[in-house]
Amino acid sequence: MSLTRILLRNGMSYGEFDQIARKCFVDVANKDFSPAGKKQTVSNMAILTGLNRKEVKKLSELDFESASDSRQYNRVVRVLSGWINDPRFLRKDGNPRDLEYEGADSFSELVREYSGDMPVAAMQKVLLRSANIKFTDDNKVRLLSHAYLPSDDPIEKLAILGMDTSQLVDTIDFNLSAAEEELRFQRKASNPRVAVTSIPEVKQFLKRKGQAFLEEVDLYLSQHESDDDSSAELSVGVFYHESEAEDQEVAK
Repeated sequence: MSLTRILLRNGMSYGEFDQIARKCFVDVANKDFSPAGKKQTVSNMAILTGLNRKEVKKLSELDFESASDSRQYNRVVRVLSGWINDPRFLRKDGNPRDLEYEGADSFSELVREYSGDMPVAAMQKVLLRSANIKFTDDNKVRLLSHAYLPSDDPIEKLAILGMDTSQLVDTIDFNLSAAEEELRFQRKASNPRVAVTSIPEVKQFLKRKGQAFLEEVDLYLSQHESDDDSSAELSVGVFYHESEAEDQEVAK
């Protein structure tokens, strides 16, 4: 129901969702369920998905997936990570310093080094819109928040939702069939009797601790980076969930 609520709130009809779901079924059948040692066929995909051959062929040739939002998100996160971890952009006390816009160890240099090919002006616009940075009175760039939270752009938010959800489901899927020694870390802390009056305090506690933990993980991962082809993308996520009243009634 949560996914349906999100889609309806952002104007996606069932017809659009149905088209995307059919496309996903075809793509996964094609990529992950080929007969052993053989090339996948339209007929086999039709059998696997329950769709007719004509529709399978049409959907397999359809390309409406764009990775642009995911790439932008990753670039922004890398820039923020560089700012809070790279000694060139830190004060002596280890906190991010205000950066000149141009020159050595500047905001522009930070963006060019950590964002790939994203223009400095475009990164500046994204970070201003998300309230991660501001310009000081002496025209330096100041980091206001270590965590990147997208602006009110629903497309950007949905792209991040899709990426985070996909990674969590991938982990669950892997753990369902992996050997004990290969299981990926997947844990949560839960308590069904937290006082409602304590929720604001709990949220603030988790915000502080969660951000500090993720910054520690980010620094640890950056110390193990590789520039060769043997590198892999690793992600660690932390989320807070609060059951609605109707969810709690169902659980009783």
